[in-house]
Amino acid sequence: MPERGLDGIAGDLLAISWQVAAAVGVPLFAAAWLSQNVTQDTGVQLAIVLAGLTVAGAGMFLVIRRYLAMNPVPPTSEAARDAGRAWEREIAEHERKREADPER
Repeated sequence: MPERGLDGIAGDLLAISWQVAAAVGVPLFAAAWLSQNVTQDTGVQLAIVLAGLTVAGAGMFLVIRRYLAMNPVPPTSEAARDAGRAWEREIAEHERKREADPER
């Protein structure tokens, strides 16, 4: 189990988990509470909950965007591309062998 340091992956995941909980939980809880206390009309309740889902989705977008800005994905190296091409050739070869030998 990785340590929960601020610079490790566990620290990142713990921080992101709390951000996700706040970004999703607060708007949904507020929408559920408002829909019960403001009105008993089903259409209005549905609209309030959908608005809460929209706000939660926007919050998730911001959390993910900030995480990706802090941890950019490096460009793919030529060695990784070569490995992917070799893997695809191997899969294609196995498929050709399977088609050539129908009894297998």
